[in-house]
Amino acid sequence: MKKLLIYIIYLLEAFTLCLWIVLCRIIGLDLSSKLGSLIFKLIGPLTKFDSRAKKNINKIFPKLDTNSQKKIKRDMWDNLGRNIGEFVFANKLNPYDTKNINSIKNKPRFIIEGEDYLNEVYKTKKGVIFFSAHIANWEICPLILSSRDLKVTSIYRHANNPISEKIIQWLRRGISYYAPKGPSGAKTLFKVLRNNEYAAILADQKLNEGKLIQFLNHPAKTATAIAELSLKLSVPIVPIHVERIKGAKFKYIIEKPIYNKKNNENHNEELNILLEKINNIISKWIIKNPSQWLWIHNRW
Repeated sequence: MKKLLIYIIYLLEAFTLCLWIVLCRIIGLDLSSKLGSLIFKLIGPLTKFDSRAKKNINKIFPKLDTNSQKKIKRDMWDNLGRNIGEFVFANKLNPYDTKNINSIKNKPRFIIEGEDYLNEVYKTKKGVIFFSAHIANWEICPLILSSRDLKVTSIYRHANNPISEKIIQWLRRGISYYAPKGPSGAKTLFKVLRNNEYAAILADQKLNEGKLIQFLNHPAKTATAIAELSLKLSVPIVPIHVERIKGAKFKYIIEKPIYNKKNNENHNEELNILLEKINNIISKWIIKNPSQWLWIHNRW
């Protein structure tokens, strides 16, 4: 009976997701972004995640007045809702195109900053690790690579609902190749990098088995996979993130690559230094646009 109930819930969730996809496709990208914002600004504050976001924001910005902290949280729900609406169209977007869906009122939807750094690592003809964070619309981040017909593999956490999972992966077609989070995903990334292809990792999530590294001036359990792979294979790491300018208009920001060479004598020290660099870069992004980061993670 319990299994039947779970299956019914899965069907209802998947049906709701399909209805959302149909509605968004009817009204278009920009209206879907606005609708998602409206829904999440209403529903988000009623969930258990709202209190976690409030706690995290207060931890990082204790000197901010209550109204300013509330604004960050409210705008976070706005950003997350917009992501849900925009996700339906993600695999149709192209940051290098300026026509149809890739434009707003005959102006480009995307701005690209730091593309010279991409060209720099392309020339190495080696594997590259791109890291980002849950900031602005992180789902479209790999498009900066796949839109140039470059193969990029991303790590992701699969949905609990197997039916919804298939629908989500259908929506992600063409954005990236995806490997599940965990040991098998780490092995996949190792093979990808050994084949001189590209890996994309969201580096701001908590890992209980990770190392304690400062993140936003507080120690946080940090996944070591990026640093381990970079040091072991001597491949560069490229910081890249998407910044929401206004509504469904975005800026890709690519930063200077971090080059590493393996040194077994000081491996642990090198690992810590590299992880600190990564966390400091992500912290800088969050401090610049705190309302665009996903504060609901149990990061500390």
